[in-house]
Amino acid sequence: MSARRIALCLLLTLVCASVSGCGDNIDWAAKGATDEEYPVEYYSLGEAVYEDSCASCHGAGGSGSFGPQLRGKGHKYSYEDQRTLIERGRRSMPGFASSLSSTEIDALLAYIRVGFFVNDAE
Repeated sequence: MSARRIALCLLLTLVCASVSGCGDNIDWAAKGATDEEYPVEYYSLGEAVYEDSCASCHGAGGSGSFGPQLRGKGHKYSYEDQRTLIERGRRSMPGFASSLSSTEIDALLAYIRVGFFVNDAE
C-alpha cells in the first residue's frame, strides 16, 4: 500500500470518527421546559422575535431545520451560555447583539427555554 493511500485511509478514518462524535444522543425535547419563570408578556414577544429571526433556520417551534433543534436545549445550555450564543453567534449562525434589544433577547430566551412547551402543557 502506498504512503498516499495510507494517508488517505487515515484521513477518512479521522473524519468519520470526528463526525460520529458530533451529535449527542440525548432527547433534549423530552426534557421539556426549564423550571425558570419569566414575565408572561415575554412569551408573546419572544415568539414574535423567534418567528422573525430564528424560525427560518431552527424551524417552527424550535423543531430544527437548517439549524439544530432548540426544544429542550435549556437543559443542555445555561441561560448565560444561550444568551452568549444568541448575542455572538456560532459557526454559521450570526450574532444578534446589534439587531435585537436586551429585552428582545430576554424574551427570546424565555420563549426558547419555556415558551416552546406552554401549548404542550395545555
